[in-house]
Amino acid sequence: MTIMPKTVGVLLLVFAIIFPSKVAGNGNCTEEQKQAIMRLCAAYIYPRKPGGVPATSSACCRKVREVGVGEMECIVQLLPIKDQTFYGKRIRDLGLVCALSPPPHRHQVMAQRNAPVIPVGV
Repeated sequence: MTIMPKTVGVLLLVFAIIFPSKVAGNGNCTEEQKQAIMRLCAAYIYPRKPGGVPATSSACCRKVREVGVGEMECIVQLLPIKDQTFYGKRIRDLGLVCALSPPPHRHQVMAQRNAPVIPVGV
């Protein structure tokens, strides 16, 4: 049994539509969002500005989360090619830096070493 080339092409197209790349994000960012991130996160994005990694509670990280941590690639794509080369990695890293850590597990019991064992029912 052979598969026709058209069938293979159609299947590839269907898979590309159903399983889009997570790296690309949704592509729903705007020029205004890009400008806000460039302004609020300038101390991290631009190497000549003083500042280190932004705190997750900073205005920069709040804006990144508002836009969507997965949308940083979209923000980079809105930059001119020259700026993509210089600032793209730092903008993409904002998605990792600004992501909130997951909440702690509930009902988690931690064992302690050398803790005395208390018999039940004594």
